[in-house]
Amino acid sequence: MYKIKSWFKSRLIADYAGTMMVVAIFIIIFMAISFTLLSPYIAREQLSSKLDTMSSELVDNYSKNIGEYHELITDVVNNINFDCSKSDRKYIKTKTYNKYYIKNIDIKTHDNIVCSSFNGKPKHHTQAIFIKNLQDNISLWAIDNNKEQSILSLVWEDTKGKVSIDFEPIISKVTRNKHCDDCILTVVSIPNNNKTLHSQDDDENVLSKQALNIEVFKNSLILKNYVDPQLLSLISMDLKPLLFIIGGLIGLLVFFVINTYAKHQLSLHSLIIKGIGRKEFIPYYQPIINVKNNKMYGCEVLVRWWFNKKELISPDEFIPYAESNGLIIHITDILLEKTLAQLSSLDWNKSSGIISINLVPEQLENKLHMRKAVDLIIKSSISPKLIAFEITERMSFTDLNKAAAVIDYLKAQGINVKLDDAGTGYGSFSYIQHLKLQSLKIDKMFVDTIGTFDHRLSVLDSIIAFGKKSGMEMIAEGVETKEQSEYLLNNGVYLQQGYYFSEPLKFEQFHDYYKQDQVNN
Repeated sequence: MYKIKSWFKSRLIADYAGTMMVVAIFIIIFMAISFTLLSPYIAREQLSSKLDTMSSELVDNYSKNIGEYHELITDVVNNINFDCSKSDRKYIKTKTYNKYYIKNIDIKTHDNIVCSSFNGKPKHHTQAIFIKNLQDNISLWAIDNNKEQSILSLVWEDTKGKVSIDFEPIISKVTRNKHCDDCILTVVSIPNNNKTLHSQDDDENVLSKQALNIEVFKNSLILKNYVDPQLLSLISMDLKPLLFIIGGLIGLLVFFVINTYAKHQLSLHSLIIKGIGRKEFIPYYQPIINVKNNKMYGCEVLVRWWFNKKELISPDEFIPYAESNGLIIHITDILLEKTLAQLSSLDWNKSSGIISINLVPEQLENKLHMRKAVDLIIKSSISPKLIAFEITERMSFTDLNKAAAVIDYLKAQGINVKLDDAGTGYGSFSYIQHLKLQSLKIDKMFVDTIGTFDHRLSVLDSIIAFGKKSGMEMIAEGVETKEQSEYLLNNGVYLQQGYYFSEPLKFEQFHDYYKQDQVNN
């Protein structure tokens, strides 16, 4: 197809360059805008991912520390007198100062004297929520100190008195300080507990939204981050220029793929249409031999594209596209017209040879179209009884009832209809039954299995057995070796075509072949 593309580039590309430019602009802008519209979602996912990662690291670290805090509180207990003396107050104040994660230490003696490292004033925990026991006399609590952030508190208690160590809310501080002071709200809660501890004043605007992400501590605390929509909006706005560029680049890539495919398809489509207009499609003839008497039974008409009257294009390059786009109908009309004209010059009626021409199901569902074909045949010097249409199975029928009516019409004119490529496509045997076909062609795919251990050889035998039992005329195509020919003959398939007998011939070559066959027989 390279030469076809080159020819097209030099002659046709200007015809659709403008259209493709509009398509390119549309795709690029569409993709760019589409990606931009995704910015709120991506902003949410991006921030959530950051908070997830940050919280996971902090939670792991925080949980690890809590796991070791019983040693810390035991150390405190062993170094105080439980009398809130000057020595006790100095010790807990120094301890708090030296440990960044300790917020406050409180002491309560057995006779209810209290003191604290926080300016010497004890903290009153009216909103403490029990979490769990760490040891027999050590427990973990969560505390909400009104407008302050929620904190965790480690409590030691026995007959001597009580020691409470309150920890800094490291997680909520870090999450807030990395973004803003009041646009992220960290909420700590406990499973199966209706009370919720907040990191700061309730912000109805924030809390009314669904939590952006949730992290669970190993010690069963649940951390939720609520984000102010304005923060997400700001992040979304920051992302839009980048997303616009990314979307545009992806749109450009999409256009490149579409353009590459469109050039190939559009060029082929345009060239086929031009070829139809110039009648560049010509018939080649492959003889069908009756191997019982080595006489030519007839021929199959095969299409070739004499492109630009300079280059012969193989049917594999254009037939599938022409069939899928309905162009094959016009090509078949040209082929039929040229075939009738060429073979009429051979005085074909004297040979009684059958001329087989391929049709697609769509043609056999259009009675008006087939009437025009029959009229063309009748006007020629070739009898309709010497014409056979072969239904290719590469495409399916859409209305078998219409097809059956058209086939009955053709049979009434003396034209036979055969099933081509039997066993390779859509519903071979249902077609035979519904359309009352009496002739089938065995595809080369099955003939190739002769002399091999291919499982499809059994399919070939089944097709032959079916044809015999149904009394059908059978023709094997694609015969290339003596072994294949003899196997088919021994199994009752004596009508054969393929390179073993002759390659497809242009008319001048077929003329000589036909004359020689007439002389020999």
